[in-house]
Amino acid sequence: MSAGSALILGAGRSGQAMARLLVAGGAEPVLADERLDPAALPADLGRLPFRGGPFALDWLEGVGRLILSPGVPLDSPAVRAARAAGIVVSGETEEAFARCGVPVIAITGTNGKSTTTTLVSLLLEAQGLRAPAGGNLGRPLSQLLLEEPGAEIFVLEISSFQCETFARFRPHCAALLNLSPDHLDRYPDAESYYAAKLRLFERMESGDHLVLPDAPALDARLTSCPARRLRFAFADGGEPGAFLKGGALHLRIEGREEEILPAARLRLVGRHNLANALAATACALPFGLRGEAAARVLASFPGLPHRMEELGSFHGLRCFNDSKATNVEATLASLSGLTGSLLLIAGGRDKGGDFAGLAAALPKVRLAFCIGEAGPQIAKAFAARGRIVGDLPGALAAAREEGKDGELLLLSPACASFDQYRNFEERGEHFRRLLREARE
Repeated sequence: MSAGSALILGAGRSGQAMARLLVAGGAEPVLADERLDPAALPADLGRLPFRGGPFALDWLEGVGRLILSPGVPLDSPAVRAARAAGIVVSGETEEAFARCGVPVIAITGTNGKSTTTTLVSLLLEAQGLRAPAGGNLGRPLSQLLLEEPGAEIFVLEISSFQCETFARFRPHCAALLNLSPDHLDRYPDAESYYAAKLRLFERMESGDHLVLPDAPALDARLTSCPARRLRFAFADGGEPGAFLKGGALHLRIEGREEEILPAARLRLVGRHNLANALAATACALPFGLRGEAAARVLASFPGLPHRMEELGSFHGLRCFNDSKATNVEATLASLSGLTGSLLLIAGGRDKGGDFAGLAAALPKVRLAFCIGEAGPQIAKAFAARGRIVGDLPGALAAAREEGKDGELLLLSPACASFDQYRNFEERGEHFRRLLREARE
């Protein structure tokens, strides 16, 4: 290994994208992953040096920079050893940003990031701008730089894990959608998680734009950020941004106010998705958004897979796939706008969620079918309404047995998927497939 080489720790999607970006720039990075078989690497990366198995100190010989994939925590042995040796520790998004020559819009928060990020990209492209989306959603920034050389703006979903390694990352527009406890399996407490999120805003300047909800507690956390505020809100507070007035979405910036469309025309379902639409509109405002283009997008966007995705009927039950709801707050947001009697499928790997609070806040849930590692805890929280069913096939069998015509059946787990699935997408696809097979 040549002196000053980059060691990329984590050879999944982000690590592979980072390696390709460095190779395109003439470097030869080293890939490392404690669990991945190097034979599984794509052919173009298989020629690179690879370190596997348990971390060893000799991995760091000749290394000038350790670049982390988002899944690698800062307290891992490799990171501790690198810092002790004076090696710079960075992250994929941070490194890619240093090679990025166009403005970045960054969206973070506990819930709603993917929908909002996708909508911002669509809104800008409806204005004729090339504004691909990625980051924590879909393609990492390293991959976007390689595949979208003509992009005028990058729209990035940013996770707390990515924020941990930011030192230079500076978005021209950034949104904080909300904050609630999450990832408490990685962070010691909620405040540590919040502090990671807020690193996104530390380098913003007075010419940038900061998009916030009408939430004084979030304002208080960002009083030192000099960026110009844009608000998204369910009422008109007289500020620049996007808001509801007279049952319609409006925008306001630099003295210009414009109605976009009646809220009833949104194709997205639920109050949380209305907030996402307002936030996306506010993020696009500094880049010339006009109401007519925004209306076309908002009236036609159906939402993303695994986010309150309607899947048709099952023995008289109307079914929704909300597998992306990987924490308690996401499940509460999804179910808050629904009426009538609900059947909830919840469970998976606990991320430190308040299941008692979930049960208390959802009296409309007649029965909770509880799956995975956290199933017994959730069933206990729902008391007489809770059923331990083990897995998704068990949940559908129980729903068929105990459901009533006209009820809603929702997979909205309030937990991570990693006990039974590789990710929330695989969990949602399994639910979709089980429903399809049940109809055949």
